[in-house]
Amino acid sequence: MDKTEYIKGFIIKCKELGIDKGDIVYISSDVTRLTMDATRQCGLKGRSGRDGFYDTLLDALTNMVGEDGTLLIPMFTWSFCRGIPYDVKKTPGEVGALGNWVLYNRTDFVRTEHPLYSFMVWGRDADRLATMHNLTAWSKDSPFGYMYENKAKNLLIDVSLEDCFTFEHFVEESLDFPIRYFKDFTGEYVTAEGVSEVRTYSMFVRDLDIESRQVTPDDCLLKAGVSKITDHRGMELQLVDLAGAYPFIEKNLREHNADEWYDLKGYVIDWAAGRTHPDESLIYKRI
Repeated sequence: MDKTEYIKGFIIKCKELGIDKGDIVYISSDVTRLTMDATRQCGLKGRSGRDGFYDTLLDALTNMVGEDGTLLIPMFTWSFCRGIPYDVKKTPGEVGALGNWVLYNRTDFVRTEHPLYSFMVWGRDADRLATMHNLTAWSKDSPFGYMYENKAKNLLIDVSLEDCFTFEHFVEESLDFPIRYFKDFTGEYVTAEGVSEVRTYSMFVRDLDIESRQVTPDDCLLKAGVSKITDHRGMELQLVDLAGAYPFIEKNLREHNADEWYDLKGYVIDWAAGRTHPDESLIYKRI
């Protein structure tokens, strides 16, 4: 099978889920099995074969949403939290091969600014996203806020909600979720122009004194009517309506002790009492 024909079948599945021209699509992926399957089916040879497959896949994804659409591929990394200098042009992500491949191989994508939660972005709103100066990871002026306001769709490729549904944290920050608090991280930041600066960014982190574990069932958003699931050659594809997911997540956090998202080990969230931990942030100090 030719790789173009293989990818055509994949794109057909994405369109069946509901992706159209002009859409804003946030792609969460583990392309390991997709690449292995394509290698067997298409006879890909070595690194050049893999690179050609990824290039054709990215071309197909950009064509799927068209010039009026926008793609976002996560490049999340927490090296900045560990005191490692962050370079917009060079620092790899820690959440999948596709974003890193784009970083080093596709000049038509640009990277957003936040050193912990950045994206490689393409399309109509790429410049708008790349020039966002959000100082906290999941704020309303971040790419997550943009996705909510503009009714983006989250395409999950062979990954689970439990591992990859970061939009949940945007909802938590928007609601001032009591078991999180703002914490600053300061370090060396190298801009896209190669200028080295000391910068401070913030994240709405978990209170580690409260034992919690992510437990999100893969079908919870399907049951809520805000996602669709299909199969591509044994790999699950899920498409989530992010704006539609927001009220479901909010209701679960407020009224059901976040039981679709966390196992809180016997802890009951007290919204009236507010934060369980004071802020450690000068950027977003809340009194």
